[in-house]
Amino acid sequence: MKNIKECTKIRQFKGIYSCDNYADVYIGDCNQVRQKIASNSSLDSVQFEAKATCEAFIYFVCWSDDGGLNGLLAELHGSNSALSGTNAKWEVFPTGINFSSHTTRPSEKLINTELKKAHCKKWKKVTKGNTNGKRPFRTYQDISKNAHFIWYDSGKDSSAGAPFQGFNHDEFLIFRFPIRELFVEECHDCKQDYECDDNCHCGACADSIKNERKLLKKSALEKTFVIKGDENNSRRCKAPYSEETCSTLDLPRLEPCFYLHWGDSQKDQMETHDDEVLYITACNPYGNLSFRGVTITSISILYKKGFVKKGDDTIRAAATIGQHIPNEHPDGSVKPNTPILTTHQVVTDGSIQIVPNRLIHLGDLCGCSCASQALYLSIQNAKPTDYEILIEYCIDQIEINQDNTGKTRFPISLIKS
Repeated sequence: MKNIKECTKIRQFKGIYSCDNYADVYIGDCNQVRQKIASNSSLDSVQFEAKATCEAFIYFVCWSDDGGLNGLLAELHGSNSALSGTNAKWEVFPTGINFSSHTTRPSEKLINTELKKAHCKKWKKVTKGNTNGKRPFRTYQDISKNAHFIWYDSGKDSSAGAPFQGFNHDEFLIFRFPIRELFVEECHDCKQDYECDDNCHCGACADSIKNERKLLKKSALEKTFVIKGDENNSRRCKAPYSEETCSTLDLPRLEPCFYLHWGDSQKDQMETHDDEVLYITACNPYGNLSFRGVTITSISILYKKGFVKKGDDTIRAAATIGQHIPNEHPDGSVKPNTPILTTHQVVTDGSIQIVPNRLIHLGDLCGCSCASQALYLSIQNAKPTDYEILIEYCIDQIEINQDNTGKTRFPISLIKS
């Protein structure tokens, strides 16, 4: 394309950052990191200078020690400046691979493996916290006071300070920011010259599909005229192969309903020495939607210490042991999910155990369907008090079923040869 020289020109930029607790900083393209440019093993700020093209990304690979505070604070300068938390182009991918010290760090090979997964599972929005200088964080005099601390919120910590209070939010985390945002004028026409693998095809044919799509894209863009379909939604349908044609659809939080079945009679109770067979049930309350690959990842027994309302981003189900919780209102409608614990005090002495307690595959929940799984609860010399069973789960895919047919028309005019 005409702008190839500008897009591939090496440009110098600089930055300063601090990550609580640890970070390695890389330059790379859409698909992999290529060069480490900075690293930190303390809370002190780190300055760096680097070179990259308009097509590159800067990657901050961050992880915490799961205590104290979590947060990334960054300031970047090219022809333009960018601050963490003030630009929507900041993205994050939670790998779920836990590192908690500076002595063992994610390797470049591991990072690149996780980047491939990021293209299938999608990058996430960062969670923006307080600005530099605001409590509970320390003040960094050499970083702009307008920069915000950012992190990823896994929804697994219900404390008031989440996600910036010490906790493992599916770390390590990979943050990325496009270099073209530091050279807005110079890189203005470069948006179509790189190929981020934001790929629905993550199987064996992915590489072949990717290469053929590149060739077809190049051939299409070499054509002189573009006709817009008459039925296109004019507000969303902009120029093809550009960021203008991509927007985020606001969706409600879509979750299954969970229930715990127990008790052989109305007088049944759970005692400090007891054995019970329980059943965990997950239901899809939507007729035009399917939850694909529902898996309970872990089950924990917690001491009950208090409650807060369930947050929008929490994907947990909780039930109180030893207490009957009606699951319907008098009119037959299902009650909302029970509240979530404010603490995470896990019972570790073995006095209460559930088998199995992890990786329970419930499978697909098609429209208005349910699936159950048997659990064995063993209680041996437990303390007589209130507890909770905490269920954590994940869903491979949420599939919306609707009328998927349509049509569009392209007006063309013929002149006499």
